Amino acid sequence: MLTTVKPIAYALFVWWFSTGLIIYLDGLPRRTFRWSILGASLLFAGSLVGLRSSAGETTVAAAYAGFTCGLLAWGWQEITFYMNVVTGPRKQACEEGCSGWRHFGHAVLASLWHELSILGSLAVVVALSWGQPNQVGMWTYVVLMGMHQSAKLNVLLGVPNLSEEFVPEHLAFLRSFLTRKPMNLLFPVSVTVSTVVLVGMVTRAMQAVPGSFEHAAALFIAALMTLALLEHWFLVLPLPVNALWAWSLSSRARLVPMQVDLVAGFLGAGKTTVMRRLLASADARQRTVVLSNDFSSLGIDAALLAGQGAEVVELTNGCVCCSLQKDLAAQLEDLARRLQPARVLIEPSGVADVAALIAALRRPELAALVSGIRVLTVVDAGAFLGDFARMPGYFEAQAQVSPVILVNKTDLVRDGSLDILRHTLASIQPGIRVVAARFGVPLDGGALEDLLGPLPQGKPQTGHALGTGGGAPFAYTPAKQPALSAAPTARPALRLPADELGLESWSSALSGVCDPERLRGLLDMLAAGRYGQLARVKGIVRAGGGWVRFDLSGGRPAIAAYAACVNELPRVMAIGQGVDGPGLFQAFDACTIPGAMQHG
Repeated sequence: MLTTVKPIAYALFVWWFSTGLIIYLDGLPRRTFRWSILGASLLFAGSLVGLRSSAGETTVAAAYAGFTCGLLAWGWQEITFYMNVVTGPRKQACEEGCSGWRHFGHAVLASLWHELSILGSLAVVVALSWGQPNQVGMWTYVVLMGMHQSAKLNVLLGVPNLSEEFVPEHLAFLRSFLTRKPMNLLFPVSVTVSTVVLVGMVTRAMQAVPGSFEHAAALFIAALMTLALLEHWFLVLPLPVNALWAWSLSSRARLVPMQVDLVAGFLGAGKTTVMRRLLASADARQRTVVLSNDFSSLGIDAALLAGQGAEVVELTNGCVCCSLQKDLAAQLEDLARRLQPARVLIEPSGVADVAALIAALRRPELAALVSGIRVLTVVDAGAFLGDFARMPGYFEAQAQVSPVILVNKTDLVRDGSLDILRHTLASIQPGIRVVAARFGVPLDGGALEDLLGPLPQGKPQTGHALGTGGGAPFAYTPAKQPALSAAPTARPALRLPADELGLESWSSALSGVCDPERLRGLLDMLAAGRYGQLARVKGIVRAGGGWVRFDLSGGRPAIAAYAACVNELPRVMAIGQGVDGPGLFQAFDACTIPGAMQHG
């Protein structure tokens, strides 16, 4: 009796535990995936070695080895698929209303590389045991593959129970290929074939000598076929199958969808000032996280935003939409798990391709994480004419992705220049709303938060909010005006990364105590083009027993007191064309006071 029970119990336990382990590992933060894949790959390699070494043996131990190695080889296929490493070329959900062969084709593309990997591994498994007496590993792999393909086709064609909670959020687009129906024509065929094979294996086990290799081998395959039958019946019968792996779902923290707000604009427009004001007025009961990005290796903006009632995550040395587009889903999921924010404020660098960033945020993998996207673009009124003359395409792209333009620093220009600015933006994007501001404060008395628009409720709707579904990037309805489309369809959105703008960056740590008068004189020289055509210079330094922050944008220098954090690093960064890095370093070093004592 024990010789019969042991193989069955072993097969059931190993199948149940390995399935649950994959689900558990898949629910961990994505930063752990590389280690899970590495471990699974080592086990996969070991399973191939084990299949080869046990293929010529016909002992009971060899039957156990073959079964275990076949299951481990299959486990590598599962873990690489569910961790989104080997899936398919299609990463988008199937659009609503898609059906028939077109729907089937999309489903195939969603897992094409996975299916090819399965066939490739099958060829290797068959080759390793070809002509050998121990075929347990090969048949284990074949049965698991058959279970997989049959169950996959049945959920595609339609079954009552889909178990969607087992689909990880980073593969949420796969849920669009699951169909809920009372029954499909394939299901009876799947059950009948599985039953016939099961009866054959049970008969073979009964005819074999108890405790022999043939007996154990037949029991292993019979146990897998029993599981195949149960798996199919679980698809149609109201059974609490999810309870079998409830423990494995414990690794999946409940990810609360977050509102994402983008504050865009060219270098020196005042994005950080606007961000500081948004944080000051944010609801303290809701956790807010800031993603700050500087176009240099030493970031400044994150330090300026720290202490404003939100966690600040600094992303340096590149445009956020360029450096993070592939990794953005993992970054946001990590934030959601660690901090569980209700809102994420993103300040892309002044050379960011915001259209690409919005496209990245609208990817299917983020559908469950991002509840809505809102955009506010900031423009420097004093620098607009010069910037527009050099980069008209940049401002055209910005106007296409934002329903509201906050024209900052209006105190530096006359009404005629403001009229030119308004007419220019209106000609680019009819119906766009232009709001004048000074130091990031709207002059009409409205609140910055109101410019972003209402928070989205449920499905994407008309308003400032950008939905995560399909269709145009956004729709905006100006007050007291007819609804206007804010996304032209006649031409694609322009993409202008930093290298196409001809910009380069320089940054350096500073030391010593700075003389404010010398610093002011240096900023005047920088504005005059002494060390290159600098579009932006900003930094934090020690001065006069404390700290100051300095800024050069639009050719206008500014110095203000700064409350430094503990262990603050004095630093400076510059962005422009023809930046003279060595000359800048010497110039800033010459601003220090010889022999001055440094205080923290």
